[in-house]
Amino acid sequence: MNHTFTNIRWLRIIVSSIIIAAFSIFAITIITAGYAFILAFEAHGQPNQAAINHFAAVLSRWAMPALEMILTFLIAMISTKKIDHAFSMHGLLIGIGAGMLSTLMKFCFGHHLHYRLAIFFVILAGLGLAGGFWTQRKKKMKP
Repeated sequence: MNHTFTNIRWLRIIVSSIIIAAFSIFAITIITAGYAFILAFEAHGQPNQAAINHFAAVLSRWAMPALEMILTFLIAMISTKKIDHAFSMHGLLIGIGAGMLSTLMKFCFGHHLHYRLAIFFVILAGLGLAGGFWTQRKKKMKP
């Protein structure tokens, strides 16, 4: 298994990593906007901004990492279906890209360097690797 970095489809990896990060933010934003709409409908006017902020903080604390983990595995699995070689390497690089973007987003929102960020980065890289490995196993099983 001699792989070089010239055989890697970098555009596919970069786009997949960006999709993971963008969709996780987009999903949390849509859910929070829906909650704000429900509060506004119930209040017949302007909703309670403190309740919306609390909901968004709680939701983003557990839902965004969970969504990023699920998406990393699924997108690594989907993205590696169209290539012919180095499935696990592509999946690992997608996981590393998603982990880097996730860490960068957390730094932009005021988080500090903490061991949990490093552990989450490793988890995303591992899930990307698992997605690529899953595709490799599925392609080997087909006749």
